[in-house]
Amino acid sequence: MIKFGLIGTGKMAAVIMDAFKHLPDAKVIAVASESAERAQKFALNFNIPTSYGTLADLLSDKNIDAVYIANATENHANATILALKAGKAVLCEKPIATNEAECKEIELVAEQSGKLCMEAMWTHFLPAYQRMFDLYHDTSLGNPIHLYADFGYTANKETQPRLFAKSPGSGVLLDRGVYPIALSIKLFGPVESISANILYNNEGIDIHANLLLQHKNGCYSQLSTSIASLLQNRAVLSFSNGCVSLEPPVIGAETLSLSRFTPHITPQASSPSFKAKIKDKLRQSSLFRRINSKKNAGKREYHHFGKNQYLPVLQHFSALYSAGAKQSDVIPLSFSYNVLHVIELAKESSRASF
Repeated sequence: MIKFGLIGTGKMAAVIMDAFKHLPDAKVIAVASESAERAQKFALNFNIPTSYGTLADLLSDKNIDAVYIANATENHANATILALKAGKAVLCEKPIATNEAECKEIELVAEQSGKLCMEAMWTHFLPAYQRMFDLYHDTSLGNPIHLYADFGYTANKETQPRLFAKSPGSGVLLDRGVYPIALSIKLFGPVESISANILYNNEGIDIHANLLLQHKNGCYSQLSTSIASLLQNRAVLSFSNGCVSLEPPVIGAETLSLSRFTPHITPQASSPSFKAKIKDKLRQSSLFRRINSKKNAGKREYHHFGKNQYLPVLQHFSALYSAGAKQSDVIPLSFSYNVLHVIELAKESSRASF
């Protein structure tokens, strides 16, 4: 049984507690907040035995093996570093840091402590995403060339004030942009160059971003993220002979579409064949075009994630902890660093374009 301490008492902390209910080999035994009153109330609501009013008090609890960090984004790195130094394994909400420098420090402290440390990029453990990763290596689809991915829906200061706060952890890129960026790096690897257009509000908070990445392997990623508008919320991986699509909602996707394309050589003829005439006649029918459009939409596959969408990442972390691993083979800290590197490059590229 892995005994967890939970750091944070906000929305994400409540969400992850529901996932912990379905994890038999782990238990949350303590929770910490900046407010002792909030921590106590949260503990009562979720039947957590112990509550602490400070991070230091929780980290000094010798009964805790690992921590799940779900406090404010700008506090992720500091909490991670302090937890590692206290001898705790760490699973931290994305993003694990707000910039490259913080992530580098986490890598160093994790190595020195010898403790397991991982960013909870939970989407990559979902069965639909795992299926896309497998299909990336399907030679029958040809060469992978391009990824289109977006994630965005409207938010405002009243509904999600933390996104619009003047803090290092605010803005769309760190909150939502990490998802399509992480997907592109998972598929295509490191980025060689980037072009970015970022929309800022009057307070200087990034609220919409369009990124074009060229990867070192020669592939391209076209990514968008927004808290200013509703996007498609879809991811399409294109090959020379097909495409794979994670259908909306892309974050938490369970439906995948797979299309294959075989080019046909049209024989030269002095006059249209009987078969060609029939096809031409059918194309004039709206019913035929409707049926054909469904056929061309590809084969739909359903890959469910079970009782809770966050459970797979908790299961992965628990397995790593039990095996004595120091890093995740799916989301190593170097991967988290590469995502933050792209965000910093995007902001620099956007500033240079004006």
